[in-house]
Amino acid sequence: MKPTEKRRGTMASTIKCLSVLELLAREPFEFGLFEISASLDAPKTSTHRLVATLMEAGFVEQDGDSRRYRLTGKALWVGTGFLRHSRVYRASFPVMQDLAGKTEGMVHLGLWDNDAVLYLHTVGHPSSLYLFANTGERRAVHATALGKVMLAYRSPEDLERIFSKEVERYTDKTITSLDAMRRELETIRDQGYALDDEEGVRGLRCLAAAIRDHKGQVVAAISMSAPTSVLAEDNRPHYASLVQEAAIRASVHAGYRPLTTNVSSLLTRPYEAGETSRRKSASPS
Repeated sequence: MKPTEKRRGTMASTIKCLSVLELLAREPFEFGLFEISASLDAPKTSTHRLVATLMEAGFVEQDGDSRRYRLTGKALWVGTGFLRHSRVYRASFPVMQDLAGKTEGMVHLGLWDNDAVLYLHTVGHPSSLYLFANTGERRAVHATALGKVMLAYRSPEDLERIFSKEVERYTDKTITSLDAMRRELETIRDQGYALDDEEGVRGLRCLAAAIRDHKGQVVAAISMSAPTSVLAEDNRPHYASLVQEAAIRASVHAGYRPLTTNVSSLLTRPYEAGETSRRKSASPS
């Protein structure tokens, strides 16, 4: 075998190992050898070698009863290295806690990842509706406020690429037309925030505002989601202003310097507000 052919074979095996990890990160999070083999479109013998390699490296383990494979804590440690390195995550954490104390829903932090929204953190008060998003969960850009507010500040090519293929309709309010989304993004840029009006989940609304980095580039977004009764039309401006203020604070903590804002007050206020809310929660009712 030529050296170049050997390198290609090694690279292909490495990529397939990573594909196994991606598969095990999806529901139902445990898979048998046959299911992994079918997903990779690979023989069971070579699939077994891949899984054995990952087990030896400590990223995968096998259940003693079901004989199905699953990820280990080491895989979590490697994955959360992204969070530990993320400046926007560290900048947004105290701001999200503060915002959650002022709202009646859930507060989310997400960023753009391969034409999807990648959720980094969720805090707040869940209701009967499913408002929680697990860290690492990915959702559609076109049907989330987080995704739309980030898309509003990205290149037209990104928008056209996403709508070049059929996008999924989650409810009868989901925007699936390119022209309709263009109009929606213009509205978002004009008002400074995005609204998901039951476009992803019936009975659920969400408001989101963009987070900028030290260069002024939109790198993430913060949102508040709640039942439609909470985010009714008359309440929406109040909550939208809270979400926008939270996004500005997170941006400042991430290094952004707006031209017309008192930066020093934004740098200290989230922590002070958090301390106040903690004192209130600790006081007898």
